[in-house]
Amino acid sequence: MKAVWFAAVMAVSMNAFASDNNSDKQELQQLLEQTQSLSAEFEQQVKDEQGNVLQSLSGTMTLKRPANLYWHTMRPDETVMVANGEKVWYYNPFVDQVTIYAQQDMVDNSPLLLVLDSNTNQWQNYSVTYTDERYLVKHNNDNSQLELAFDGNKLKEITMVQAHGERTELMLSDVALNTQIDDQQFTFKVPAGVDVDDQS
Repeated sequence: MKAVWFAAVMAVSMNAFASDNNSDKQELQQLLEQTQSLSAEFEQQVKDEQGNVLQSLSGTMTLKRPANLYWHTMRPDETVMVANGEKVWYYNPFVDQVTIYAQQDMVDNSPLLLVLDSNTNQWQNYSVTYTDERYLVKHNNDNSQLELAFDGNKLKEITMVQAHGERTELMLSDVALNTQIDDQQFTFKVPAGVDVDDQS
């Protein structure tokens, strides 16, 4: 679950050319607002403080505003995560279990969901600085940080660094923006015979 709630982008040094946080935050929010939907393939690596790879994942993901996410890991093990704005379903076929979370709780613990909602009140808990062609998003109350890199208006890289130094890097490819996506993709049907752990 740690690897799924993941993700995302940072490591940056502040420099004299970085602009002020308020304008950087507005700029990032405006950039994210241009993305109504995003589909992509991903490669994800989790690294420790020393840069050693702890875990590698690959799969596909789909984001759709206002707060929908479909995340399908295919290698090394299959997992599926679906979020519809209210609940998050995390399905692990290997152990035949679905865990259900309240999505608001996941937003509190995962800055990645800021990408889904550029207007959420959660933004007030983060400062944003643009430097070295990346947006560095830092939580005001701890040392965790998120880094977002774009190719034009396409999100291409997300990295998250935890307070203890663990780093998760998510590289996107074959990115498609603002295509028609059926909302049914964000409705999860629990397979028959699967254990359900409802924590929502």
